[in-house]
Amino acid sequence: MSTTRLRRLAAVAGTSLLAACSSNEAGRWVGDYVTANDFEALRGWGVDANSLTRDHAHSGQYATFVNAEREYGLTFDMPLNQASVHPLKGVAVEAWVYLPTPQAAASLEVQVQLPGTENRQAFAGSIKLADQVKEGAKWTRVRQEFAFPAGLPDEAHLRIFLWRNASSLPVYLDDLKVKALE
Repeated sequence: MSTTRLRRLAAVAGTSLLAACSSNEAGRWVGDYVTANDFEALRGWGVDANSLTRDHAHSGQYATFVNAEREYGLTFDMPLNQASVHPLKGVAVEAWVYLPTPQAAASLEVQVQLPGTENRQAFAGSIKLADQVKEGAKWTRVRQEFAFPAGLPDEAHLRIFLWRNASSLPVYLDDLKVKALE
């Protein structure tokens, strides 16, 4: 086969590959994982072991939880410039949750906190679990995409955590996956 023909085939193949990789159902390419956690490898790593439980787990032995005594579950916290190799335009969050009843008011929170501030947020969004969980006392997959405002500083922190909100009942979270929207 001639060199010219090989170059043409390579160009066609490359163009097809780029077209396949650059689209998804939302019209945006979902990049690499920012984080994925099944909460199995956290013991001994300096996290609050009291926010891990063996009471209910979707996979493995551990999950994180909130209840009447625990306002927040484990928190993912990372500067935006370390979360993705490209500017982070948002995230797609997926997790498995266990609510004793669909009325439990807990939520999975997604925040971008500005650098040098304790509580000033450039973005705040949440998955209100009761909106996606229609049947209690079973593990349910929840998913939502969050688009961030343009121009966030690289040093701003992406924070993701389970919040009790007004729920006094225990709520469990496991198998969290966060993908970059680029």
